[in-house]
Amino acid sequence: MFGLMPWRKERPAGAMVPEAHPLALMRRDLDTLFDQFFGRWPLLEALELPDYPVWGLKMEESDKEVVVRAEAPGFEVGDFEVQLVGDMLLITAARKPAKEKEAEAKPEARAVEMKRYVSLPPGIEMAKVEAFYRNGVLEVRLPKSAEAAGRRIEVKT
Repeated sequence: MFGLMPWRKERPAGAMVPEAHPLALMRRDLDTLFDQFFGRWPLLEALELPDYPVWGLKMEESDKEVVVRAEAPGFEVGDFEVQLVGDMLLITAARKPAKEKEAEAKPEARAVEMKRYVSLPPGIEMAKVEAFYRNGVLEVRLPKSAEAAGRRIEVKT
């Protein structure tokens, strides 16, 4: 049976990277949509899931900038890594474990790693992106270029 399978050559240099594949991008967008829809159900909030950390994520877009706010209490500024990968924003936070005795006594002292991808609109100025962490909320400000802001066209009669 294995003799019927075609032999696959090595991937050429110009082949698509799995992260840039259209189906991978669509899956990420659908995951984000699913999280936004089901993340606010009272039934899901009533369930106690101590081993499954969830971020509250909010994205606001205006003519001049896109602002992404992620609720991530219990982390320090050095625990975050914010990256722009193509048209995606990747937010990663990793907290190292505290002492073993303390981790056993307090569940919040355990090691935690969280990762979120956010799809961004085109026209972001990557050189001017800023990230702030205050009061348990990570705020990433992504300014838009002048071309992305568009222009208003007057309608004449």
